[in-house]
Amino acid sequence: MKDRGRYRIPSTSILLAFESAARLGNFSQAGLELATSQSAMSRYIARLETDLSVRLFERSRTGVTLTEAGRRFHAAVVVGLAALHDGTEEVGALSGSGPPEVTIACPEEVSHLFVMQRYDALKAALGERVRVRILAYAETPASLPSEPCADVILTCDGEIAPSKHRVAIAREALAAFCSPAYAAAHAQVLNGPVAEWGGLTFLALTGPNAAGASWDRWFEVSGRPTAGPQYKIVESHAHALEAAVAGRGIALGWRHLIGWHVEAGTLVMQAGGFVETGRCFHAALMAKGRQRPLARACLAFFGGAAKHRVGGWPEP
Repeated sequence: MKDRGRYRIPSTSILLAFESAARLGNFSQAGLELATSQSAMSRYIARLETDLSVRLFERSRTGVTLTEAGRRFHAAVVVGLAALHDGTEEVGALSGSGPPEVTIACPEEVSHLFVMQRYDALKAALGERVRVRILAYAETPASLPSEPCADVILTCDGEIAPSKHRVAIAREALAAFCSPAYAAAHAQVLNGPVAEWGGLTFLALTGPNAAGASWDRWFEVSGRPTAGPQYKIVESHAHALEAAVAGRGIALGWRHLIGWHVEAGTLVMQAGGFVETGRCFHAALMAKGRQRPLARACLAFFGGAAKHRVGGWPEP
């Protein structure tokens, strides 16, 4: 680690790599976010751990998690990076050279399946010059960098009354989906009662999203297979949908995230229909965003989604 004047700190590239890997819990996904390779990410982290003489991550086949030392270092890094980011924005605004920016924090699957599907419309609503930054987190909002990084957060939680700082986008609901090929191969079973679905493969989530996308909740309303069921565990909602598209089983699809798959014909809904979870998909202003007209315009855009088709179906 080099001495940079009065500061003995790692390079900015290494700090950005560490922050991204810590937030996403995966070197490959962090590499994609930073437009670099997994091997480069591994080298950055290995060099950082060597320089600090401490292990920052616990590695596993499914990703990485922070050690106690890693959590302490991460807390310091996000504060420092946030200060640099805000200083850069402030100077850019004073000079008139930097484009205005709004930062949206959301789970990875919401980034891919909700925000990016509306990205062009969002840019048109905010202004083409506005830079929209997506800050995706892999686990829970607690894994986000500390404020003031994000202006708006998209998240699911209990029924909370809308306010000037929060809008409801959709009531969360789940339905069973599979590929057209899987539906054709198992048509006789799928066209029968759910009680006879025991021989099928159900794609089930593990980790923080498991409670939100629970087959048990769907079975309570739609019926439960008499035999089985046979579960195949996947890491995220996005992975479940990818596996379903590939014909590996049946996945639960959230109403507000499944629409473009249905419109593209890659997934078809099966018997039972949508089952509400009791949670609501919200957009909310974070402390920084409450002071910014651009963030309030972003909130208004997402609030407008509640008045139109959400995920391919009218919101009830």
